Amino acid sequence: MAKVTVLMPTYNVAPYVKEAIESVLLQTYRDFELLVIDDCSTDNTVAIVRQINDPRIRVVQNERNLGLAENLNRGLSLISTEYVSRMDGDDIAEPQWLEREVSILDSHPDIGICGGGFERFGSCKSLVRFPEHHEDCLTNMLFECSIIVPTFRMSLYRDRELRYRTDAFPAEDYQFWAECLRIAKAHNIQETLFRYRMHPSQICTARRQEQERKVAEVRLYMLEWLSTDFTTAEKNYYIGPFMANEIVSKQDLTERKTFADKIIEKNRQVGHFDEATLRHRLHKHLVQAIYHTVNNRYFKDGYSLGRYMRYLGSGLALKTNCRYEVRFLLKSLLFKKA
Repeated sequence: MAKVTVLMPTYNVAPYVKEAIESVLLQTYRDFELLVIDDCSTDNTVAIVRQINDPRIRVVQNERNLGLAENLNRGLSLISTEYVSRMDGDDIAEPQWLEREVSILDSHPDIGICGGGFERFGSCKSLVRFPEHHEDCLTNMLFECSIIVPTFRMSLYRDRELRYRTDAFPAEDYQFWAECLRIAKAHNIQETLFRYRMHPSQICTARRQEQERKVAEVRLYMLEWLSTDFTTAEKNYYIGPFMANEIVSKQDLTERKTFADKIIEKNRQVGHFDEATLRHRLHKHLVQAIYHTVNNRYFKDGYSLGRYMRYLGSGLALKTNCRYEVRFLLKSLLFKKA
C-alpha cells in the first residue's frame, strides 16, 4: 500500500485536469496513489482522466452531486494511507511538492499538517507565503486561512473525527484548517510548491460575496474560541470595521487599538495563542490597514513632496513601520515633474 494518497476532487475541470494529473505523476516522491473523486461533472472531465494510463490513479464517480465539502469527506473516507495530500483538479504541483512536505512530517512527529508556498497564475499573478511556524499559523487564523494544498496525517481525520463542513462552503478549507490547527501543529515550507490557477469559473471568483460571508463566520469561530464573552456588537465590530483595510478617522484608529488590547487580555485568560506572536500579528494587521489607507488617500495618483507634506499633517503620519515610512519619503523626494 502506498504511504500517501493525493486527493483530487473534480467537477467540470476538463480544460485543466490533464495538466493537473500529469504534475502529480511527475512528482519526485513516488510512493503515492492519486484518488480522483468526480462530483458528477457534466463535461468530459472523467473521460480525460480515464485516458491517462497509470496504475497509481484511482477514479471514483459519485452517483449524485454532493458539493465540494461532502465530496472531500467521501474521498477521505476511502483513504487508508498514512498521509493525504490535498489538490484541486485545475492546479499544478511543482515536482518536489510531495517530497518536501512528506519529509517534514516524517522527520517531525509532532507536526500534523505541512503546507507550502504557492504562485497564483492565470487571470491574477502573485507569490504567496503563509507563516512558517505553528504559533504564527495558528494566530494568523484569526484573520485568514494559513494552509493551502497541504500534506497531513490521516489520523487527524480518522481519530479526531474532523470533517469538512457543508455549511462552511465556499470557505470549507478555512473552517477545516481552523478546527485542525486547534488540535494539531502546522508548518509551512517557505518555497513555491504549487501553482494555483486563477480563472473566472472558480468558486472563489463566481461566489465572492458568499465566500466573504463564510470567511467572516470562520473568523468569529476563532474569536469565540478565544472567549465566549464577546458581545454581539463586539463580534460585528471584529468581522466588520476591525478587519477593514481603510482607517476612516483618528477615532477609528483608537478603537482598533483598544479592541486589539482586549483580544490580548482575553488571551491571557485562556492562553490559546502565544502572546508575543499575537501582539505581533495584531500590530501587523493595524500597520497594513494604515499603509493601505495612506496609499489610497495621499498617493493613489502618484508621489510628490506636496502629497507627502499633506500626509505628514494627517493623524496617520509615522504610524506605519520604518520600511513604509522610508518608502513614502524616498518616492516623494525622487518625484519628477513631467
